[in-house]
Amino acid sequence: MVKAEDQGQSAAGLRTLERGLDILDLFGQGALKLSLSEIAEKINLTPSTTSRLLHTLNLRGYVSRDEETKKFSIGPQALRFSVSSFRTFDLRKIAAPFLQSLHRKYNESVSLYILLDGHRVCIDRLETSHALRHVVNVGDRLPLPRGAGGKVLLAWLSNEERKKIPEADAVPVGELDKIRKQGYAISLGERDQGVSAISAPIFDASGRILCALAVAGPIVRLSPEVLADMAPDVVETARKISAALGHA
Repeated sequence: MVKAEDQGQSAAGLRTLERGLDILDLFGQGALKLSLSEIAEKINLTPSTTSRLLHTLNLRGYVSRDEETKKFSIGPQALRFSVSSFRTFDLRKIAAPFLQSLHRKYNESVSLYILLDGHRVCIDRLETSHALRHVVNVGDRLPLPRGAGGKVLLAWLSNEERKKIPEADAVPVGELDKIRKQGYAISLGERDQGVSAISAPIFDASGRILCALAVAGPIVRLSPEVLADMAPDVVETARKISAALGHA
C-alpha cells in the first residue's frame, strides 16, 4: 500500500517537473529571451516559485541567464538534445539503405558514430547474424582514442577542435594524418581484445565530418587482409551517404 505521504511527495514532484517543462516550452514556442517576470506571468506562477525553478534549470544547463540583461534563454543542455535529435534523425533515415547494402554484402555489424561531449556515440546499428559478434548498443558512449570509428572522428577534426578533447593526445598526429591520407582507419583489438574494425568518414554539405561509418567483428573473421579487401566498399558507402547529405 502506498502511503498518503509518499503519494503527496510524488504528486509534488510531478507538479515541479510539469512546471519546469512549461518553462522550456516557452522557448520552444519561439521566445529567445525572457525575464523572470515574463516567465512567471506566462506560466501563471509567483516570481519566487518561478525563480526556484529557473535556478535548478540553470544549474543543469537547460536555461542560461544573461548577467547583463538578467534575462533567460534556452541553455546548452537543451540545445544539445535538439541538435543531436535533428542531426541523427535525418542522418539515419538517409543512411539506412546504404548501411543495409553493406550489411547484406558482408553480414558483419555496421554502425554509425557521432562525436558528442568528447566521446563517440553509436546512433545506428545493424547486427550480424553470426553467433560470435561484437555487441554495441545504440546510445553507447565509447572512447575516441581506441577503435577505428573514434580515430576517424578525430582525424578529420581541426587542430583547434582536437585541443578541446582531453583524450585526443592519446593518438599520435602522424597516425591521424595517415588515416586522412588513406581515407579510412583500421583497428585490431584496440578497445576490446579479439575485435577488429574498419571505419570511414561521412561528411555534411559544408564538408565537415558528421559521423563515422564502421564495420566491426571478431578478428577470426575480420583479419587485416579481409579488412583491407573491404576498405574500398566501406569508403564508397561512406562517400555515397555523404553525397546523399549534399557533400560534393
